[in-house]
Amino acid sequence: KAELWMKSPGVLAGIPFFNATFDVCGSCTIAWEDIAIEGQSYPNASGDNKIKLATVTGPVSHLLRGERTALNTLSRCSGVATLSNECVQIAKSNQWNGLVAGTRKTTPGFRLVEKYGLLVGGAATHRLDLSQMVMLKDNHVWACGGSIERAVKKARVVSGFSQKIEVECQSLAEAMIAAE
Repeated sequence: KAELWMKSPGVLAGIPFFNATFDVCGSCTIAWEDIAIEGQSYPNASGDNKIKLATVTGPVSHLLRGERTALNTLSRCSGVATLSNECVQIAKSNQWNGLVAGTRKTTPGFRLVEKYGLLVGGAATHRLDLSQMVMLKDNHVWACGGSIERAVKKARVVSGFSQKIEVECQSLAEAMIAAE
């Protein structure tokens, strides 16, 4: 058997990935503690205050086969959830009524895990992949002679009337042009 302990403060995220890893390994069962709740923050977890989250039982070879992948995935997802939750809490404490969104590139092979972590932490995913919206960045505008208006019109022609177009702007004046 193997035990999963939380040894640093943060938000628990990634239980479905942890479970799936050991499902693939076969012959393993996971018993989650009642305290182990997806999205729960554990601010007091530490090396001196470890929190037992789960026990995995099964053949040693199967436990070893899944251990690193399960732990790395759970840790990555929990880290993203923790940081996104911190950002959401900062926004709320400053009376921000908008969304905090994860707009950065994801780690290759970890897109689903990281986007899921954003959601568990209370943030929005922005988009899951390139097909979900057109994003016009400065290099696209430059390719259209520096005209945001021309870049948006060209994007609209190729993407259709219902596709969302987001434009990276450097000023309010550029944003107003993009919004027209």
